[in-house]
Amino acid sequence: MDILRLPALDDNYIFLLFDPESRTAAVVDPAVPEPVLDALAERNATLVAIFNTHHHGDHVGANLKLREKYPDLAIYASDVDRDRIPGQTVELREGDRVSFAGNDAQVLFVPGHTRGHIAYYFPPHGDRMTGDLFCGDTLFAGGCGRLFEGTPAQMLESLSKLRSLPDDTRVWCAHEYTESNLRFALTVDGKNRDLSERW
Repeated sequence: MDILRLPALDDNYIFLLFDPESRTAAVVDPAVPEPVLDALAERNATLVAIFNTHHHGDHVGANLKLREKYPDLAIYASDVDRDRIPGQTVELREGDRVSFAGNDAQVLFVPGHTRGHIAYYFPPHGDRMTGDLFCGDTLFAGGCGRLFEGTPAQMLESLSKLRSLPDDTRVWCAHEYTESNLRFALTVDGKNRDLSERW
């Protein structure tokens, strides 16, 4: 399974999972259709699944356009968001599993940013030596997502759940907030050597 990071909008990332053997693909949080359709065309791939982490428009904005072109694709999202995800076909809960290209991902319920937010963790498999976490807007380099619907306690519990994953897990954040997050972190913890070195 190859993973491609597709920049979109001002600071979003869309993630395309591609299976070169079957020439099929899945996409995580498609904000807009164009970069996804371009990447699929370049690889002569068929889209079979959308994995949504939460209902915000910059994560689900392309769902219906992509389904127009690929009417048989499955659209996965939290059962909590059942009326808020365009085109949703599969409702997911904590501990459920989803599969793509022979890789099974564990579904993690991580509310805080929104009340129905989920993440997808693909453990190491085959020649992939590390796991891959698609965490939407829960976790970023140097920070976490804003609390739109959840509570600080929920976010802390969600981040603790993600922290319990193996240390070598690759984290695929849905926005590029690293510089602004680190700048802010240094204003509240300016003596932190790790932050200073990262900056």
